[in-house]
Amino acid sequence: MEILPGLTSTKSNGIPLFLDAMRSLSIKRIALFPTCLTPAQRRDLYTKLESFDGLTIPHVHLRSDADEHELEYLSGRFGTEAFNIHPRASEHPFPPLPARFARRIFIENTNIAPEHDEVRACGGLCPDFSHWENARLMGRIGHTRQMDSLVQLFNSGCCHLSAVRPGKPNDYNGEWDHHEYAMLQDFSYLARYKAYMPLRWASLELQNSLEEQLAAADYINRLLGA
Repeated sequence: MEILPGLTSTKSNGIPLFLDAMRSLSIKRIALFPTCLTPAQRRDLYTKLESFDGLTIPHVHLRSDADEHELEYLSGRFGTEAFNIHPRASEHPFPPLPARFARRIFIENTNIAPEHDEVRACGGLCPDFSHWENARLMGRIGHTRQMDSLVQLFNSGCCHLSAVRPGKPNDYNGEWDHHEYAMLQDFSYLARYKAYMPLRWASLELQNSLEEQLAAADYINRLLGA
């Protein structure tokens, strides 16, 4: 399993610093989370990313307004192999899947878990382990039971790795799953989910600096015995 640092867009003012760090550290492989950017803002970001020679982006979290042409572009220009979307019952469902990309699209659990039939219709799961652990800590038995069932039945083609900070509310819904870690131990919960990690890509969905993300990747690899 390869842990990819993630370029996120929740705090878009952090993108230039992340790009500068990519250049100074000669980073050639990242995951991309452009889900807070409009199509025009995404096009601008893609232009900036094209300036990095040899950059590959194996995993992209699609925004619900992405179309088939955008998937074609990401696949051709950056070698993207896996995409993830939100469940259809979530706040930001994806429109009908483009048929020729369906097996490369994986469904993430958000505040809710996906349904079996929608996972069956695509490539499989993209577990977000922080949302799963937060649901467990909050006593949401339905979410945890559904995820327990899904990971037994379906392939996990990619995943999101974020922080869990029990007792520390996040900024977006006041719960304990976070896109920014304060200490490396915020990832210690991942040991519980070691058996469910995907074989290929695990993407850090973090607002932390690139340097901090690389430290997190090293910690998680040691935690999971990779």
